[in-house]
Amino acid sequence: MEEKRVLIQGAMDIEIEYLISKLENMEKYIISDFEFFSGIINNIKVIVSKTFIGTINATIATTIGIMNFKPDIVINQGIAGAHKREIHTGDIIIGEKCYNINSYSMPSKKEMEGSNPFEWEPDKRAREVKMADESLVSNLKESFKKKYHNPVYIGTLGSGDVFSREIDRIDWINKKFGNLCEDMESIGTYSVCNKLNIPCIGIRIISNNEITGETLDKNQAIILQKLLADSLNNFLYNT
Repeated sequence: MEEKRVLIQGAMDIEIEYLISKLENMEKYIISDFEFFSGIINNIKVIVSKTFIGTINATIATTIGIMNFKPDIVINQGIAGAHKREIHTGDIIIGEKCYNINSYSMPSKKEMEGSNPFEWEPDKRAREVKMADESLVSNLKESFKKKYHNPVYIGTLGSGDVFSREIDRIDWINKKFGNLCEDMESIGTYSVCNKLNIPCIGIRIISNNEITGETLDKNQAIILQKLLADSLNNFLYNT
């Protein structure tokens, strides 16, 4: 069986701490202030990457990770806010597609004419869809559904340097992009991996839903890491 090297990313400590605790023979690397932890999980060579928050950080961390560790697969994972009423805390989104939801053009307005974000339109960068690896999406879906009690959705990740808390704005973004959730990193990972032809996938567990009033629960990040660690062998070697 050919050994696969997997780069798994998380932006915050709580999104990577469990994975780091499961690494056997762990070695830590700091490259341009970005932290990487290399080791073995369930006989799989894993590099855990702390990207820090934001699309630019995720882009830099992904590039550094690929150039230095030569992964066969990149997995961006962590928490996200839901953008649909029927999606709740603890549900999982597997990102078949990813869009930049924070890139817009706007109509020209003169001084004192105000600003209306609902008149803005996604620009060329926002309309460029980024794709996950199809076999990873399919295999991960089957593996998670066998092991996890909450709903697992296949759909679109919306990603950008924004923390949307206005329900009308969330509905507007969802209408424009069809995204199921919002995060701040996955678009950076998808963009780099698509350019370099590295298979990638984004996985998000819902930590909050502003529409339904479900408040932020960062501990959902630990649940996702446990599920991912338990599922590595099940989906990687069917890819």
